[in-house]
Amino acid sequence: MVPSSRSSEDGSSDKAWAIHAAIIGLNSGNLLFRGLELDTENPEMFTVACLSIIALALPFQAIFFLINSYIQESTQVHQTEYQMLQRLSLICQTVSYLSLIGIGLLMFATHQYIGIAFTIGTIIAFFLVRAAMIHSESLSVSHR
Repeated sequence: MVPSSRSSEDGSSDKAWAIHAAIIGLNSGNLLFRGLELDTENPEMFTVACLSIIALALPFQAIFFLINSYIQESTQVHQTEYQMLQRLSLICQTVSYLSLIGIGLLMFATHQYIGIAFTIGTIIAFFLVRAAMIHSESLSVSHR
């Protein structure tokens, strides 16, 4: 048996929850507003494809929340069950992150410069986060 508090010992569960809540909000907003903008007679297929990528991810995002809630609220979880749920959660997280491809493509559909700005911002953010992770790891090792 694994205590449920194990999943959130370092706060990573709360961080993942917040990240995916933001992504699901972004995805839902884009589906709603960009979907309403579609021409019902002759929709732009590129936009439809982007929105389809986003729509595909929504059930995975919901399952991620259900798994996370179950792990956090359950008093005792068997080790095997915990590992299986963690794997499923990882799959759901990956699909959720991949939905950002649809968002990025929608940025290009809006305007080429907006898409380029989004791509540059994404690359810069990726390297900043990676640098922060490396720096925090080195700080945690030096404080032990």
